[in-house]
Amino acid sequence: MKKYDLKPCPHCGGKAFLERRHRAFINAKTTTVAFVRCTLCNARSGRFGLEETGGTRNHSAAAEQMAVDAWNKRIGGDEE
Repeated sequence: MKKYDLKPCPHCGGKAFLERRHRAFINAKTTTVAFVRCTLCNARSGRFGLEETGGTRNHSAAAEQMAVDAWNKRIGGDEE
């Protein structure tokens, strides 16, 4: 898995990591999802994913990047 630069948690300052779940169900369809989660307070970004088609996972790197971008975005322009 690609390593991403993640900002600290905006709630507690804890370390964050990218998590992938390969069997999440969204709209009754099996989906690979990616999200960022804090190791201390368990805060999470939104879940981003794409449906599996024919047993292959397409664009999982794009879903990972969307989760990282959502986590790293700070309201008010805080650039930490």
